[in-house]
Amino acid sequence: METPENVMTAGGAAPSPFRRPPQPKPVPSPLGARIGTLDRAPRSTPTVSATISAPPASVAGAPASTALTMDQQQLERRRRLGAGWFYWVAGITLVNAVITLAGQHWRFIVGLGTTQVATGLAVRAGRGWATAILLDVVLIGGFAVLGYLALQKHLWAFAVGIAVYGLDGLIFLAGRNWIGLGFHVFVLVMVFKGLQAARQLDAGGT
Repeated sequence: METPENVMTAGGAAPSPFRRPPQPKPVPSPLGARIGTLDRAPRSTPTVSATISAPPASVAGAPASTALTMDQQQLERRRRLGAGWFYWVAGITLVNAVITLAGQHWRFIVGLGTTQVATGLAVRAGRGWATAILLDVVLIGGFAVLGYLALQKHLWAFAVGIAVYGLDGLIFLAGRNWIGLGFHVFVLVMVFKGLQAARQLDAGGT
């Protein structure tokens, strides 16, 4: 007895009943082909320009000019501080004169010793008021004028003030008033620093 597997067809062997029927081939999609084309397309890498422009010459030279300006401002501040001490001496001397004329016995040690001695002698003797007051007016007004002229950049005003205030300090030295002498030395140092700053500014800030 023959089985179906042994039956031969006209073209050759008969097909096996266990053979898998042929599968239809997938139809390519136009969208998929387009996506694949895009995936395979070369991608351009963005380029960044590495060109750095050099700073202009004016900006590069700015720190030097700023430093020079700051030096000049510091010298100007020191000059004005030294000149301002003439006003302090004049004002405190005026206060001391008023206190002495009022019969009080306390003083400010920064003031001029010359006016203290003259006013004190006039109070004790009961005479010589005109001479003492005239001396006070001359010295107090003179130091105020020196302060104004020093602020106006007159170098000789610093020099005259240093000389007069230095001579006035000898009164405290003679009386062994070391605190008053020490304050005189301090004021002289500050005024001298103002004179140095004024000279540097007059020479162009160098």
